[in-house]
Amino acid sequence: MSHDNLRPQPSAGQLTGRTAVVTGAKQGLGLAIAERFAREGATVVMSDVVDAGAEAAELGAHFVAADVSDEEQVKALIAHTAATFGGPDVLVNNAGIEFAKTILDTTVDEWDRLMSVNLRGVFLCCKHTVPAMTARGGGVIVNIASELGLVGDAGVAAYCASKGGVIQLTKATAIDHAKAGIRVNALCPGPISTQLLEEVFQASDDPEGMRATFEERTLLGRLGRPDEVASAALFLASDQSSNMTGANLVLDGGWTAR
Repeated sequence: MSHDNLRPQPSAGQLTGRTAVVTGAKQGLGLAIAERFAREGATVVMSDVVDAGAEAAELGAHFVAADVSDEEQVKALIAHTAATFGGPDVLVNNAGIEFAKTILDTTVDEWDRLMSVNLRGVFLCCKHTVPAMTARGGGVIVNIASELGLVGDAGVAAYCASKGGVIQLTKATAIDHAKAGIRVNALCPGPISTQLLEEVFQASDDPEGMRATFEERTLLGRLGRPDEVASAALFLASDQSSNMTGANLVLDGGWTAR
């Protein structure tokens, strides 16, 4: 059954006049979110550790290289956005990495690297964006977490820990900065058909069997699509969610329902 006819087609302009920074925007969820925000009228600053200049140009967006685990690079990203575009009004902390290992198989270096991107990166981007948003009278932060920050799973110990940390950091940041007019929410996608997940499948002994297992564990019997995550991110970034902060929006096809 085709789901193309179910794809939402919202009216353009929900982010007109706003500047949005999207990290990890070269591909996958980040690229889908950047595209959707640009379509909704935002000035989009796409950031990644690899060159996404071509993708940004195609969207009419702007590219600024930055490693979210490096504080000086994060500071430069936010300072450039503020000086050049007057923002950010919206920050989407999407940059992340993943590997499939138990704690016994995970090296200390692997643990530290994953945490430096998935959790330290969210901390740094929030830390240096909140003052800029406060000066503008408020803003919105969307932290991309995961359903695996809510429930555990086999063989992804470090990833689960990092995304659980993102969810708790979201709540604490929302509490601390609500009076500054800053809303902070987490988006928890389930398995989404992206290159990152495909790499996890291919690293397993049985890629097709692992893919089938993921699909069967959802109630909808399929992987999610990047455009579905982009729609949810738009909801959290826009005035449609104006009464939401410190919350988790779960978009997992029913993975955590049982």
